[in-house]
Amino acid sequence: MLGTLAGCTTAATGGAYLLPQTTQAGAAQRSVAADAPLLEVMPVQLASYLEGGSLVYQTDDITLVQASQNLWADDLQDMLTRQLLTQLKASPAQPLSQYRIADTSLSGLKGVRLSVSLDRFIGRHDGQSVITGRWRLRGVDGSVLEEGDIQTLTPLTDDGYPALVNSLGEGWRVTGEQLAREIAKALPATADAS
Repeated sequence: MLGTLAGCTTAATGGAYLLPQTTQAGAAQRSVAADAPLLEVMPVQLASYLEGGSLVYQTDDITLVQASQNLWADDLQDMLTRQLLTQLKASPAQPLSQYRIADTSLSGLKGVRLSVSLDRFIGRHDGQSVITGRWRLRGVDGSVLEEGDIQTLTPLTDDGYPALVNSLGEGWRVTGEQLAREIAKALPATADAS
C-alpha cells in the first residue's frame, strides 16, 4: 500500500474525495419532543496538519506526507461534524435517542455539549487507517460529565486513495457508534437539564 499511495503524490492526476455516507439515505428520522433536553455538537476540531485539504498518510514511524494531488472535496471538519451529527441523531441508544441533537449554530439554546478533537485521521504504511483523538461531554453548567480517548484502526481493503477514503469513512462510522454508546452512558444525570 505504501508504494501505491507514495506514487500518487507525484501523479499528474489526482482526485477529490468525499467521505462515504455513514448511514443509509432512507434511514428513518426519530421524532423528539420540542422540550426535550438538548445535546449540542461542536465542530470537530482537527490537528493543524489535517486542515490543509490534503489526504494524509504516514510512511514510517515518524513521517507524515500530505498528498499533493489527492484532496478532500469538501472541508474535512465540516464532513466529520455532519456525519457525527447524523450518526448521533440515528442512534437508538437510550437516553441519547430522547435528546434533541443539533450543532452549535443554534444561537440562544443551551444544552449538554459534546466536543471532539482529532490528532490523527490518516492512512498508515501498514495498511491501516488511523483515527485518534479525544472527546468531552460537558453539562449545561460547563462541568465535565465524561471524557475519553478515540482510537480506531481500520484495515484498508485495497491499495490507493479510494481505499484509504473508504477505510477512513468506515473508521469514522465505528467511532461515531462508540461515541454514541459512551455519551448515552453519561446522559442520565443531565436528563433533567432541558
